[in-house]
Formats: sequence, C-alpha cells, structure tokens
Amino acid sequence: MHNRNIKKAKYVSMGETLHNDVIYVAVNQDVRESKSTLLWTLKTLPVKKLCLVHVHIPFSLNSSSCGLDESEINAIQESELKSSYDSLHKYRDLCTNKEVDEEDVDISLISGYGVGEGIVELIYQNNIKKLVMGAAADPHYSRGMSITSRKAEYVSQHAPHCCKMWFICKGKLIQKKEGSFGIGNPSDSFSGFDGFAQKPSRGRGIDSDDQPNSRKEDSGRNQTPKEVRKEDKPKSNDSETDSPPENFICPISMEIMRDPHVAADGFTYEEKEIRTWLNGGNDKSPITGARLAHRHLTPNYTLRSLIKDWLHLHPNYKH
Repeated sequence: MHNRNIKKAKYVSMGETLHNDVIYVAVNQDVRESKSTLLWTLKTLPVKKLCLVHVHIPFSLNSSSCGLDESEINAIQESELKSSYDSLHKYRDLCTNKEVDEEDVDISLISGYGVGEGIVELIYQNNIKKLVMGAAADPHYSRGMSITSRKAEYVSQHAPHCCKMWFICKGKLIQKKEGSFGIGNPSDSFSGFDGFAQKPSRGRGIDSDDQPNSRKEDSGRNQTPKEVRKEDKPKSNDSETDSPPENFICPISMEIMRDPHVAADGFTYEEKEIRTWLNGGNDKSPITGARLAHRHLTPNYTLRSLIKDWLHLHPNYKH
C-alpha cells in the first residue's frame, strides 16, 4: 500500500527491551507541531532505541451523508492514512539526520477515536517505560506554564505509574513524571489495564447505545465473535505465567496473533480474521458493535515485535 518500507528496530527480547528502555515519542501528523518535541528528546535523553507513535483518527464518512460514493470515500481515507505514514517517515529522517541509526528507529501508527486514549492503551499494551509528548502547541508556550493539551493531560492522569513521562512545549520541558516500577514480572502492568483494550474509546463515532451493557440484552445474532469463542473455548491447564498477555490474543479467533492489524474501531485483530469478518459483509466492529468508518487495516508492528519476543521466550507454548 505504501511505497516506502517500514523498518523496525533490531530484534531484542522483552527482557532486553526492559533494560534498554525504548523511548516512545508521540507525534502529530503535522511535522511542524512535534518537531521541537522530537529534537528535545534527541538532544536531552540518551537515545538507544526510539519508537515514533502517531494516533490516526479516521474520518467518519458515509455515502448517504456526504454525497460521495464508497470508492471516493475510500480514496480520501487512503490519502489521509498515507499522509500519516509519510509524516512518520519525515520524523524518522530527523532522527537519522541527528546520527541515530535508522534500524534503531521504529514507527507505530495506531487508529482510534481519541489520541489520549490511544496512547494510554499503547502504554499498557507495550509496557512502555519512557514516553515523551507535547504539553501544548508551541505558540501557547509561556514561562512557568503547565500542561494545557487535553491529550497530554489525559495521558498524565491515566498512564500507569511505571511509565516515566516528559511533556514538552517549544523545545522546553514543562512537566516530568517519574516512573516507579516494582520488582516483578514486566507483564504485571497489563493487569492494571483491567480490560481497557476491550472497551470502546469514548470519542467520536461511538454512541452510548454501543456500550457493552446495552448488548447484554441481545443474544445469538448480536453476539460478538469474542463472546462466542470465549464460551466455546475450553479452559487451559497452563499456568498464567505460560499464557500470553490478553492483548496478544485476537478477539475473534481467541488465538495468539502473528500479523496484528488495527481496524477502524481502534482495536487490534489478526489480519486474516478481521479481513474474513469484513469480507463476510460485516460493517460493524466485532468488539463495540459500532459501525466502522472504513475498512482499512493498519499493521501493528510494535505489538507484532512483542509477540515474537514473547514466543521466543516461551518456545513450548502451544499455538
């Protein structure tokens, strides 16, 4: 779909990643808006490995309301998605210009209906320990200011305590939150997520009627694939330590993912499973039941790397 190949960081185990502490930098689509934040990171922090993160908010268009046919809508959404990828590549070029090896710069594009919610979900999913993001738009900078961005404020309030965060404006440090991480299994932080990855974002495109409680009255036809498969799937005798984190599991097949992709609802699925779902005539989210804004899928490269690392550490896992 894209002419430029996306290169991932060198292969490292989850244990090595924990000690190396990959620095995640949240960036906007407009490079001018986040350039100073990225340059501050490269200048100030000891960068060994970097992951550039962008939350893509898909347009909610339908042919009846906008007067365009489906092919025209798809073309618009495809163009927006390509622009997001192009921006990530420009940010990566800034890193390489500052003598960071290209293979040490990963890029991650996720789709969702809220930037703050998407970043927090990613922190929990990927066990992120270091995050840098904008505290406000650069023109709003003033000496002694605090965080004014609602996205940054949301992340500051809802991110796990183990994540160390820096909030930047116009190349200046506005606020810093120290991370605290006790001794234990790195995947323990997933428990604090409490199933957030299976809840719809409270952003545009999600109506209150689409909340999980409203679906409890329905059965059979309105049951989501995840609910059906959970009932049919026998309980495993494996210990919890030998079981993959919940977010590694496809909500449709209930099997560990090999090629995770993010759909328009902001959730991640095995690519083959979600395409089968879409090609079967379904135009609603398997998780929320809300109508999908588009049918495009975005590869979740970071999650794919984590799954590969986990499988490498658990060679006896049956899948």
